[in-house]
Amino acid sequence: MTPSAEILAFRPKAAQRVETVAYRRSWDATKARASRRRGQLAERQAATVAKRLALAHHIAAQIEAGVYDDQADVARQHGLTRARLTQLMNLLLLAPDIQEEILALEVPAGRQPLSERALRRLTESLLWTDQRVMWRALRAGR
Repeated sequence: MTPSAEILAFRPKAAQRVETVAYRRSWDATKARASRRRGQLAERQAATVAKRLALAHHIAAQIEAGVYDDQADVARQHGLTRARLTQLMNLLLLAPDIQEEILALEVPAGRQPLSERALRRLTESLLWTDQRVMWRALRAGR
């Protein structure tokens, strides 16, 4: 029981036992919720796009090691469509320095700096110089 909770005790007429009811005032609940949210924002975690890029690297390594025959085999084994797996694997076409920046992204819980969909536009160009220009524009636009 928190110190801000109040306790009421009453004796019902029908049953001769003491009932204890604890309730929390609404402003206490709001204060507690705000405190929890501040704690969540203080914790930093890897961005979702970083996790997906790491997954793409992991899958590529497993294909190279012979664990899977090809991307279609990975898709079958993990219940993904081949199109979705191709979207993930296309992240590997990004310039190495952009991949490093993405893998280093850490964000507060509940916030994402950029979406995978935005990164897909970068993979449309196979020229790393074009990707870098688009990456700088994407980062500046946040």
